[in-house]
Amino acid sequence: MAKKIHVYDITVSTGEVFKNVEVKGPISRIYSRIANDFIPVENESGQTVELTKYQVVKAELVRVEE
Repeated sequence: MAKKIHVYDITVSTGEVFKNVEVKGPISRIYSRIANDFIPVENESGQTVELTKYQVVKAELVRVEE
């Protein structure tokens, strides 16, 4: 069974918004474990940025893909 891809718009504490961030499974699953404090996301200029769970202010689910 393949995991579903959840697509989020993520707002961080600086006010920057990362749009259409793809995560395998719900984002709450990633941040529920102590060992996984970071999530790599790509900003609009194509740079990969690693966010910590303490930076994320809001993660708005846009869609779920099969």
